Amino acid sequence: MEVKLLRLLNNREQNYPHQLEKQYPRVLKKIVANWESPDADAIFMDLLVADRAGRQGFPADVAADIMYLSMVHARQFAKKDSGDPWAHVSEVFKQEIELHGVAFSLAGFVSAVESGRHDLVALFLSSGADIDTYDDRLWTPLMIAAFNGNEKLTRLLVKIGASIHHKDNAGYAPLHWAAFNGFAKVVKLLLTEDAVVDVRSNFGWTPLLQAATRGHLSVSYMLIEFGADVNASSKDGWTPLMKASANGHLP
Repeated sequence: MEVKLLRLLNNREQNYPHQLEKQYPRVLKKIVANWESPDADAIFMDLLVADRAGRQGFPADVAADIMYLSMVHARQFAKKDSGDPWAHVSEVFKQEIELHGVAFSLAGFVSAVESGRHDLVALFLSSGADIDTYDDRLWTPLMIAAFNGNEKLTRLLVKIGASIHHKDNAGYAPLHWAAFNGFAKVVKLLLTEDAVVDVRSNFGWTPLLQAATRGHLSVSYMLIEFGADVNASSKDGWTPLMKASANGHLP
């Protein structure tokens, strides 16, 4: 274990890049050796861009470790006292993102998430962009990924620290939207990461109520297996069974 790096991570072993060290020890040593170098951003970007000639990219768990280290680095060397939340970002990352035809802005970041562009999402996050940034709906990247059923992106965002408890303008959490659209794999992922199974929206809706309303049987069963209250009602009195019946989802 790299002692210097562990100190940079505030001695939090749970955040240590174990998979990177295990599978690519030379890469980790290079990152640590250049941590305070002007070349650090270029090194991170080169590691994260998978579309270089002859490159296949890193395994997902290793890529997540690299991305997390890049985020830590960006926060550590961020410019202070600036009113622009994007001012701290290295020109290296900004130029690479714009080369892909995406504006370096919140709108560009949201667009990359919505279109499932894992490569661009990685660059935005590694540049130091806030992982829990949100649009005018209060939708974070994780919420968008969950709504779209993007399991790979959801897993990545959760691994590097995205909040699974964030709520949007109406009080809905990522689990609500994954359940609403019937994305069982994403629902299971969020639940195993300790998402609150009976989290309520501003209207009292639970994820089970969302799933039952749309007739998503497998997701409904999964939520119940994780302890969802089958009798939990919304503020206007609807229970999952009542909604399922009203919408013709009962045999």
